[in-house]
Amino acid sequence: RLVEEAHGRDYLVSQPYRTAEQGEFEVAFWNDVNFREADNDDTYTSKHQIELEYGLTDHVQIAYYEVYTWDRAKNWERDAFKVEAKARFAEAGQWPVDLALYTEYKNPDGPRDVRSDALESKVILSKDLGPWNFVGNVIVEKRVNTHSDWTFEYTVGASYALTPRTRLGLEVKETLGDADEFGWHRKDRQLYLVPGIYAKLTPHLKLLAGPAFGLTRASDDLQ
Repeated sequence: RLVEEAHGRDYLVSQPYRTAEQGEFEVAFWNDVNFREADNDDTYTSKHQIELEYGLTDHVQIAYYEVYTWDRAKNWERDAFKVEAKARFAEAGQWPVDLALYTEYKNPDGPRDVRSDALESKVILSKDLGPWNFVGNVIVEKRVNTHSDWTFEYTVGASYALTPRTRLGLEVKETLGDADEFGWHRKDRQLYLVPGIYAKLTPHLKLLAGPAFGLTRASDDLQ
């Protein structure tokens, strides 16, 4: 059956705890506009993802992504496909902290020695406190076709129910490097501050939007 109501996907860079209900089908369009240097139009690029999501059970969902990119040099091109699975272990509020696991396989276009397949896994932690929700993702990723180490990053976020249909949120996303060179001292460390608004426009349609401000030299100025 088609989704009866857009479920609680209330963040831009954090995976939320909730999953689609059994038999629920959802289509999502993700559109990212990136400025490596905010005052230089030549650094403008964009990424566009089409996601098809389905609830196998009330606690397990699967999804498929098609990813396309645009920049001045290459114009439009297909970038990758991804498949994901997410499972949660209880209903929201049954445990002191809600827990879910997420895994994703990425298959980028191009030669494998240059653009390796990758596996990404996330531990998702979430907590509702009245009109507030708090979420955290612990993220590890490994390139499959090269001898690279696992890399680590995290996201944390909070959102507030402004109205029954609208929430305001704030997230932080940071890369932490790999097992050999881990931590906040890295020159390539990326850190973003992401305010957002998440609005349910109709029972079947939800819109999420917001900027990501880069806070380190390795980060894009604006996304």
